[in-house]
Amino acid sequence: MEYETLLNVAQVARMLGLSVATVRKWVLTRYIPYRKMGRAVRFSAREIQEWAKSRCVKPIESRQVQIDSNEIDGGEK
Repeated sequence: MEYETLLNVAQVARMLGLSVATVRKWVLTRYIPYRKMGRAVRFSAREIQEWAKSRCVKPIESRQVQIDSNEIDGGEK
């Protein structure tokens, strides 16, 4: 039987570069995958990595955004 590495809230926060409070909030709102072991909250390192990768926003390559100089200057010249 193979056991996977389980992380606590502080370890996940460090892994993702977030505060512990943010990770706890995400647990309360079920935004992030986790496991309950009694009263303890634990995370699968593999699942967190996959979850984080799935949240990646890829840049749009097919079109370029053009900005009108009037929008930058507030329309005044």
